[in-house]
Amino acid sequence: MTKGKLFLILSAFFYGILPIFASVAYRGGINGVTLSFLRSFMSIPLLFIMIKADKKSLKLTKKQIKSIINLGIVGGALPILLLYLSYNYIPTGLATTLHFIYPLVIVIASAILYHEKMTRVTLCSVVLVTIGIFMFTDLSMKSSKVGIILALLSGVFYSFYVIYIDHSSLNRMDFIVLTFYVMLIMSSTIFIFGVLVNEINFNFSPLSWSFASLISLLTTLGAMPLLQLGIRYEGASTAGILSSVEPITTIILSATFLGEIIDTGQIMGGALILFGVFLSQRTPKFSH
Repeated sequence: MTKGKLFLILSAFFYGILPIFASVAYRGGINGVTLSFLRSFMSIPLLFIMIKADKKSLKLTKKQIKSIINLGIVGGALPILLLYLSYNYIPTGLATTLHFIYPLVIVIASAILYHEKMTRVTLCSVVLVTIGIFMFTDLSMKSSKVGIILALLSGVFYSFYVIYIDHSSLNRMDFIVLTFYVMLIMSSTIFIFGVLVNEINFNFSPLSWSFASLISLLTTLGAMPLLQLGIRYEGASTAGILSSVEPITTIILSATFLGEIIDTGQIMGGALILFGVFLSQRTPKFSH
């Protein structure tokens, strides 16, 4: 396994933990918008200290500024807002599952927009992953249509994040500096949105503060930088496929810590995802 693939799998593991922490944080009175804001905002001082300690430059070109704004708003703020808001309407595991429409979106968008050719094996692997993900979902359950739509849209916008990094100059930026600016844009966007809809509220328990801090720390030092490095080494399409191990992590942890039930369909879905991920590594993915 290459280091890029290892980065992507570790990133998926960290991202898979976040919904569990979010569910616990909600019990302390925090809402989705405020948690989304704190997830980004609380990381900024730490990232700034890390950048200064390593004597890295914070200077940006005009092109980089424009690209980071696009990435931070469309690929960063929108997906997390939509996903965290969906937790208020549907179960955590279901929301995360629907969010994972993005591997398929990435592969299709890469083929259409960037004329990337895929092998039959790669196409088969992404189909298996997609089927496996949706086997996690009980389509017969009476879930909120609003929650389902929010979760699906979060996946569509998140695919933009992965593809944009891969096909822009941001792919060559220092990953800590990039994370710093993305978090800055995300927190600003989410805060403005929260104020406009009157959803920014800091009157919640120490439990929520604690888990908001953990979410921010895991995102800042683990999930986001590892994803960026993985995209740099492996590309958007591989990142999308390998990141599909995230819902497996979330489902298992949801059952362990939140008491959510794992059924036969989810077990079979997890097996299909793992097989699809394994299959995708057997041959080269894409050629331009």
